Amino acid sequence: MRVLVTGSSGRLGAVTVKHLQATGHDVVGIDVIPAETTDKQIDILNKDAVLTVTQNIDAVIHIAAIHGKHYELNYPREAFIDVNIYGTLNLLNACIANGVEKMLYTSTTSIYGDAMVDANQAVWVDEELSIKPRDIYDITKQTAEQLCKDFFYREGLQTSVYRVGRFLPETDNLKLNHRLYRGLDERDGAEGLRLALEQTFPEFEIFNITSSSPFNKDELAQLKHDPASVIKKHYPQAETVYQSKGWALPKSIDRVYVSDKAKRYFGYEPKFTFDYLLNNFEAH
Repeated sequence: MRVLVTGSSGRLGAVTVKHLQATGHDVVGIDVIPAETTDKQIDILNKDAVLTVTQNIDAVIHIAAIHGKHYELNYPREAFIDVNIYGTLNLLNACIANGVEKMLYTSTTSIYGDAMVDANQAVWVDEELSIKPRDIYDITKQTAEQLCKDFFYREGLQTSVYRVGRFLPETDNLKLNHRLYRGLDERDGAEGLRLALEQTFPEFEIFNITSSSPFNKDELAQLKHDPASVIKKHYPQAETVYQSKGWALPKSIDRVYVSDKAKRYFGYEPKFTFDYLLNNFEAH
């Protein structure tokens, strides 16, 4: 399949390009920043350039965005609206004009926003949880998701949405903690997108793509107030590994990301999970 990947110079985009190439796909990477995984420096706000680059493309994986970290850097609202909404619209229109069969839109688990706040227990974050945007980043990602839905039903474009978990640069301690309940390894994200690329959905679908979690709904209150005891129950070896590294277990876990729908629909099974990291550190 000939696949266009936007945001191909970023963390998830670069890994996705390499993973798709390694699994036999013909990939074109575009970004405004140069990189070895980027074939063409194209701004998705440039309608003509987007129209040209989507010619003879079978599918688009749209990862490019102005992110939450840019909100913390005080990027203006206009930048979020331009890139995240109008850039996405340009790609959707180009797909229709050029007969592209499908577009996978990479969204964010941040979109659940204030729905992930509960003083009494951790929040079970599956796709049924309400969306309560907190800022312009969440708002624009929500709008882009709705644009994809509109094109699915009105234009017949095979669009779908993938709300990915956190994959920021972190210390090993924080990475391990987050991988328990809210993190994502880019390699797992890339594999999730590859699996989804092979699917055709009869209805517009939205999926969480995150790391796996050992927790269940009965443990949500305890996770909020005493997560260490729950973690030790599932991973008795964790305490020894953490102590040997001088690390701290999380004092409170406020949410649990759930990707069961992606597992059911296209066999998504993350590999680079808390278990993987813990065993790797234990071995060393």
